[in-house]
Amino acid sequence: MAANFLDENSIESIYDEMQAVYLNDNRPWIIGYSGGKDSTVCTELTFRMLMRLPKEKRIKPVYIVSSDTLIENPVILNFLNYNIKKINESAKELDLPVEAIVVQPESTNTYWTNIIGKGYPTPKSIQYRWCTERLKIKPSNDFIKKQLEKEDVVVILGVRKDESIARKARIEKREIEGYLLTPHKTLRSKNKLAYVYTPIVDFTTADVWDVLVNSNENTVPTPDDIFDHPATSWGTDTMELFNLYLKGTGDSGECPFIADESTAKSSCGNSRFGCWICTVVKEDKSLNGFIDSGHDELKPLVEFRKWILENRDIPENRKMHKRNGAVIKRDGRIMMGPFTFEARKKILIKLLETQIEMQKFYPELELITLDELKAINDIWDDEEDLTSTTLLKIYKEVIGKDLPWAEYKKPMFDPSTLDIVNQKCSEYKVDTDLFSKLLIDSNKFKHFSNNTKLKNSVNKILNQQWLHQDIVEKIEEESSKELNYED
Repeated sequence: MAANFLDENSIESIYDEMQAVYLNDNRPWIIGYSGGKDSTVCTELTFRMLMRLPKEKRIKPVYIVSSDTLIENPVILNFLNYNIKKINESAKELDLPVEAIVVQPESTNTYWTNIIGKGYPTPKSIQYRWCTERLKIKPSNDFIKKQLEKEDVVVILGVRKDESIARKARIEKREIEGYLLTPHKTLRSKNKLAYVYTPIVDFTTADVWDVLVNSNENTVPTPDDIFDHPATSWGTDTMELFNLYLKGTGDSGECPFIADESTAKSSCGNSRFGCWICTVVKEDKSLNGFIDSGHDELKPLVEFRKWILENRDIPENRKMHKRNGAVIKRDGRIMMGPFTFEARKKILIKLLETQIEMQKFYPELELITLDELKAINDIWDDEEDLTSTTLLKIYKEVIGKDLPWAEYKKPMFDPSTLDIVNQKCSEYKVDTDLFSKLLIDSNKFKHFSNNTKLKNSVNKILNQQWLHQDIVEKIEEESSKELNYED
């Protein structure tokens, strides 16, 4: 068992080290704050270090940056937002150069925009998970890269060797012996670099809780422990955070603010404070833990997650080719591609119905935002919705009111024309999605004086692999026969 760092070292030694790093240069600090215990202790230590400094030496900005994936557990999101608010208020009152910021993925690249808009299947395994990089890593990295356009930065990460053997190995591999700062291997802009500083790298879990709850016993708290409501430097009750951990039943980690993809794959998928809709794990221990502890209002989220898992791999809900038309075979079997248009409409309806249920307890909660709905609407218009109004009608039927842009949308074709299209597609056995895409692109480019774009678009659509898969398979079969003959 690892020895506790604070058994053999004073907390003042941490303050002194952090102070030395802070005063050493003019590079701003960026602290990744997820709201979990490790990022909280990093933020707490930074607050304490800054308060020890004379005002004239507090010249370097410190950004506390949180990443909201837009699919956070509502309990955790409320806790996170409250802490962000208190950090900003306290920083102003204490005259500290600290600013707390929440970053989010762009509306065109969110979880629901990709699933309902483009039809991406929900992630099923750590190896084929597309969401972490898009929703968590990219928004935070974009913030850092924006700062790097002006100057070098120091990124403070709450990673610890004590978390796991794999994490310890990765940290030690990145360390440069004798240096407190190590260059980040991917974050850079021209001649500007991001340097990583890990002040609690040698902390055990007991050390973390010792700082946060001031038990001074270097032991992990238990449900029976009683403390005099220890508070963070920004005025929130740290026992509230401790109780959040008690309510979950997963591991003791937290999804990190920023990581390379290899780190994210090994941590976020099993994180206690993960996304409520995560389909990588078989059981969402976090959601179930909160429900078992009395948060019955989260049950609609569990039911939705169960529903989408049950419907994910039904063949009727998936296309048999990728979005670019490619057909993927594995062990002689054609792999399923994105959700069909019909399946995506069902997912949207179910999600909006779940949002109504959740808003009975969290009135301000949006499981899907208006910006996401607009992005999805644009994708559907561009790819397969001949009416241009399908999403508007779904929203009106489920929510009971119009979307802000509803009055500006007009159907591309009238109902009688659409009936004829569907009838002819059925009569001549033409794929409806294919014909819809051809009509949409023809309409899109019809006013261009040069028809090159239209020709290129039509050729691209008609030359997709799935349309000619029977020919491809015959060629493959003949090639196989020739090879066998030669052998």
